[in-house]
Amino acid sequence: MQMGKFASRLRCAGIALALMSTNVCLAASPDHPPETAQTKLFNERDLQGWRPAIQCDAQNLTDQERETLAQLAADDMTVHWQAAFGILQYDGAGKPIETERRFGACRLSFQWKCEPCSSATIGLPGGWSVAIGDAHCDGEAATRASGAIYEGCRRIVKPTISADAPLGEWNQMMIHVRPRQIDVWLNGRRIAMTEDLFIETEGPITLSGGPAPLYFRNVVVEPLEISPGQQNSQLP
Repeated sequence: MQMGKFASRLRCAGIALALMSTNVCLAASPDHPPETAQTKLFNERDLQGWRPAIQCDAQNLTDQERETLAQLAADDMTVHWQAAFGILQYDGAGKPIETERRFGACRLSFQWKCEPCSSATIGLPGGWSVAIGDAHCDGEAATRASGAIYEGCRRIVKPTISADAPLGEWNQMMIHVRPRQIDVWLNGRRIAMTEDLFIETEGPITLSGGPAPLYFRNVVVEPLEISPGQQNSQLP
């Protein structure tokens, strides 16, 4: 009789230990792992995280006009910007789109390709932008290499070399945005840099272009930690 009670207690203790072990394992493997520094701006399925970039003075509009404009812009985005097979496709005829999130100093990387005579503008925080597109739209003799840096509509820096892949092939671009510097890498080569900037405001990442189709994939942004005394790096 005593042996039976002892065996029963052993079984209960074993079950309790098993349950405790299960709880420990569950606690060590949460459903939502901690976020990494990198953020995918395009989830390869839809336009979640993007919105129309309304380029007008909305303060001068009535509530009804603002609502109508927002609806028209949303309709335009769904028609001209599509997600398919892991690629963000733009038909070249729509309005710009921008991220819902705002960024400061960051490292933006993405892959892109285009069709003949197409171009695009990558809008950056602080009102700056980088141009990409068909580098040989005007013929082989007159190239329009990707990577030029703009402030508004004014080109500040043109690329030092043409590093564009052949038309129709994927290009890999990386743009570093720091408080006083922007530098651009294309297909593993550093092609443009400008210094002595004043990028103190945060802003969205913007995509616009035309008149022919463009394609984007693997769009990733990573915030940069900038120390006050950090020096800008020079072009090689």
